[in-house]
Amino acid sequence: MILAGIAALLMFAFGDDEAEQQGARGGQGTITVHQQIIVRVSPGAVPAGAGASPLVRWEEHRGPRCIAARQILGAARLGQNSVDLVFRDRTRVRARLEGRCPALDFYSGFYLPVSADGQICADRDSLRSRTGGECQIDQFRTLTAERPD
Repeated sequence: MILAGIAALLMFAFGDDEAEQQGARGGQGTITVHQQIIVRVSPGAVPAGAGASPLVRWEEHRGPRCIAARQILGAARLGQNSVDLVFRDRTRVRARLEGRCPALDFYSGFYLPVSADGQICADRDSLRSRTGGECQIDQFRTLTAERPD
């Protein structure tokens, strides 16, 4: 279906005459289709009850190297050098960035380009701010609510 649409687009772009000449010469063309998946994450996407109140303090622990993009529900806190991701199972992971990414805390939301494996990995992938800036993910840290004394 997609290839038929692309063929129709090429016929429209080059016209019937050029397509017939190409066929008469026996020439072939190559069409390469690339697919890219981008996840848009918005701080408002986290439903009430998915996180904790703003008074909760979070303890960081060693985190995974990669996370599954399909598990991300939203973002809870955006800072200049980190982003807290909330997952469908209500757990949280902090994505620490290699450097400052000032546009993240100014504009609500960001984009996460997803690789072919469906994973977002530290030291490989990056966040993209809504203004177009790119921030490399340095590491992931698992978050747990700090226990009151």
